Amino acid sequence: MSIALAFFLTVFFSGIGVLPPGMLNMRIATISIKRSVAKANEFIYGALVVVAAQSFVGFNFATFLEDHPQVTHNLKLVGSVIFFVLTIIFLGKGIQNVIQSGKIETDTTESKFAPFYQGLLLSFLNVFPIPYYAFLSLYISAFIPDFFEKCIGVFFVLGSVVGTGLVYTLYAYLFKKLENRVSFFVKNVNFIIALITGIVAIFTIYN
Repeated sequence: MSIALAFFLTVFFSGIGVLPPGMLNMRIATISIKRSVAKANEFIYGALVVVAAQSFVGFNFATFLEDHPQVTHNLKLVGSVIFFVLTIIFLGKGIQNVIQSGKIETDTTESKFAPFYQGLLLSFLNVFPIPYYAFLSLYISAFIPDFFEKCIGVFFVLGSVVGTGLVYTLYAYLFKKLENRVSFFVKNVNFIIALITGIVAIFTIYN
């Protein structure tokens, strides 16, 4: 039960973490539109190799923090504040997207590297997921007492890869199929994320 809960919570929050349009998402969209979904998938595979490593590092860093309860307690309080700040940021971005209009801009610069290696490189340069996975581990551990068992750690890494991969694949297929009709999603995704982060922040403080 603990393994299944840890896996599905990780899939959900990993997906939420990469849902807003960003560097990797837009690169995936660009490759899908300009080249093919297959090439976009190659990019995704490269990115997911790094995601597995990042989630592994984040989980083990959280294990260290778990052995220092006072530090963990303080970080959970900080995490609640961060979720509130993220809520405000995403609301601001959502309002800005509503005010601004225009076609989604994507990077059209071609690279000499194969999509797989582009995914490896760009994902490696994106270091934010490591502290994100560390905090996510601490957050989920509040619901699962034996969360930091090695077996659960394996499913945490797997869940991170699956959740991230699902969202990246959604971008590849969505932008390819709809191309000029995805502006509604991009404009409103920030409001969706703001709602989720707000709920998580309130729930964290309540607990």
